[in-house]
This record gives sequence, C-alpha cells and structure tokens, in this order.
Amino acid sequence: MVDLKTTRVEALSDGVFAIAMTILVLNISVPTAATVATDRLGEALVKLAPQVLVYVMTFINLGVLWVGQHNQYHFITRADRWFLWINISYLLLISFMPLATALLGQYPLHRLALIVYGVNLIGATLILWLHWHYATAGGRLTGTRIPDRVVRLADHRILRSAAAFAIALALALVFPPASLALFLIVPFLNILPFALDRHFGGAG
Repeated sequence: MVDLKTTRVEALSDGVFAIAMTILVLNISVPTAATVATDRLGEALVKLAPQVLVYVMTFINLGVLWVGQHNQYHFITRADRWFLWINISYLLLISFMPLATALLGQYPLHRLALIVYGVNLIGATLILWLHWHYATAGGRLTGTRIPDRVVRLADHRILRSAAAFAIALALALVFPPASLALFLIVPFLNILPFALDRHFGGAG
C-alpha cells in the first residue's frame, strides 16, 4: 500500500474544524426588533443562556478534539488509504456537531437531545483514538518507533475522555442536569497540562 503525505489530510481537517466551529455560533437565535420589544431585550437575552452555554461547551470540546488530532501529527508522518478513511469518518462526526449542538441548545435538559449529543461526542472521541491506534501500531505511519509509554499515555487520555462522556450519556437517562454538567466539565479538564504534553516538544 502506497504511503502518502499528511499535508492534505491536515489541511482538510483544519478546514472542517474551522467551518464546524464557526457554524456553531450561527445556531444561536438572536432576538430582533421584529420579534422582541426593546424593553424586553434583557429578558430575551437571558433566555438565550442555554444556547450560549451549549455553544461554549461544544466549542471547547471541538477545540480539544482538534488539539488531540493536531498533536498526533507530531508523530504521524505519512498516511495510507485506510488512514484516510478513518480521518474522513472522524470529520463526518465533527461536521455533525453543530446539528447536535443546536438540538441541545433548544432542549438542554431533554434526555433525547443529550443522548444525540453524547453519542456524537463519544463517536468522535473513539475515532480519534482509532486514528492514533492505527497510525502507531507497529510504527505503521510514524517516522520512528514511538516509545510504548507515549502510545499508552495518548491511549489513556483519549479513552478516559470517552469513558467520562459515556458516564454523562448514562446520566442523561436518570438525571439530565448532571449529564449536561459533565459534558461541560470534561473538556475543561482536558485543557489542563498532562504527562503526555512534554513529549510534543514544539508541536503545540
């Protein structure tokens, strides 16, 4: 199987993430003079709070998923046909996030909306893991053999996020507010420094 460069793969990924992250804010229903009287603008903005909260939550989640993929390319130096389709599957779920976000923004405590959002997020996270696992297995698509410890650290970081999102998904069935809170907390925890970060050097 012919090895391919990753340049166009990264460019496509960056473009899809940029569009998805931009579209998110367009899903917020801004009040207009035709629909909301001037003296009730404050009240209308308060009603937008759930949509704004879900927007911020998803923007950070997408940021975490982009950073995760970006950091993987510090080690991944080539691609093959299967890797390309893994990446396309990943981008399929990334591009679906604005729809799941719009739904959750309208129904922030509805079980079905939380389930749709959670399944989307878990799916993207697991494909990010597959992206890493496929590329690093036996040094398949890496420039040099990566230390097993580094591979495991990345595995654990991604799979812990997926497990946390799975817990949030389960909570949606019994206590939706806790589910929404966990979907919000997990991405902020992923922003914190982690043992794996020191291996990325100048990759960012």
